[in-house]
Amino acid sequence: MLTRQMLKDAQSEIERRIELRMREEAGRLPDHALASGQYLDHPDYKQRGLYGTAATIHILARRATTDPVVKDRISKLLYYVVNRGQVEKASVSGVVYRDLVARRVRLQKSDVFRMADIGFAISQVSPVVPLRSEALTLVHQALEDARTEPAGYAVGSEGGSPNPLATAHALRCLAANNLPARPEDWRYLREYVSGGSDIYVRCFALSVLATYDPELERRELQLCWKEMFSALAGEFGGQSEANHEYTRYGAQDYVRVPWQLYLIQSCARLFPLTRFVGFSVQAKMMDVAQQISAPDGFKYEASGGHLSTRTYACVWQAIDEILTFNFKQPLPRVFVRTVSGATRVFSSQLFGALTYTILVAVAVGSLIEWLNTPGHSYGDLAPNLLVEVMLVILAGLRHQVRRRGHRR
Repeated sequence: MLTRQMLKDAQSEIERRIELRMREEAGRLPDHALASGQYLDHPDYKQRGLYGTAATIHILARRATTDPVVKDRISKLLYYVVNRGQVEKASVSGVVYRDLVARRVRLQKSDVFRMADIGFAISQVSPVVPLRSEALTLVHQALEDARTEPAGYAVGSEGGSPNPLATAHALRCLAANNLPARPEDWRYLREYVSGGSDIYVRCFALSVLATYDPELERRELQLCWKEMFSALAGEFGGQSEANHEYTRYGAQDYVRVPWQLYLIQSCARLFPLTRFVGFSVQAKMMDVAQQISAPDGFKYEASGGHLSTRTYACVWQAIDEILTFNFKQPLPRVFVRTVSGATRVFSSQLFGALTYTILVAVAVGSLIEWLNTPGHSYGDLAPNLLVEVMLVILAGLRHQVRRRGHRR
């Protein structure tokens, strides 16, 4: 069973790895700037950018109010965001900057996924931290430039068709920072969650709606979650994420979608007393937390052999939401164990075999007794038929539990 201590231990390990990465980054940039890269466990890989920097801000932000060292680091990370072009130009050779870095910096400052990640991280930063407002202004402008008509957001400032994943990222960023968003954009996202073509994108969009939608339709979102979980039940027991690819100015780019984490986050919001404490969801989140705390860390092997800074920030957010929303007033352990145990019993092969055996025995016994009773009538079968109906319902319930992935 998932526990508060297990989640807190995982958060502590995430912070430890981030701290180590920050030490490795020290000295690579001017003294007044800090940035982070794609990986937590690859010190020789000197790439740095907005995804890694956003993840680091997100994880460290809340400590900035009590730890002056962390506050200084957050300020330096924000300085990098606001002055990235100048910092990179001062950190690499003129040839490297001209041929490799300049174009990347120019494109990424108008990339909705990266800038929305930065903005979402900033929502965790105290207003007293220097350069917070300047960085948020840059983010807000980037999102405004990517708005499409009549609704939604494109992947960048160059415009184009609305992208549902970019829209979800933009709306999460705006809502987390208490910035206004158009009702049409929320409506666009709701419609995509209900019937969009990419189920992995829908997982993230659902988590955004479950947390931030100002006109939350809980019942509708619950139905969407059930449908998505049923469709992805075969993949949920494994360990996988999805890639969302897009093109800007002729260059291919992508953003990872750790959809299993997003399904867990949505479940925690939409089914806090039922499905969230069921075996399947609990086991998956326990597995993530335990891998985070293990020496080898948590990774999606298909996406590479190193620990992703952004993935760790996604895990951090999932843990933080669970601790805040689901563990704020912990349920009695007996209730959690009862629900979790019941899902395992209903999904077991022994329960299924016992149910069908009793069903056949009742049917045969009822028929024999009825035939041997003088003056028998069909009405005599009613009580036993009622028992058989109840057993059929139990068998159907077991089938639904197994089909929806309550057994790994």
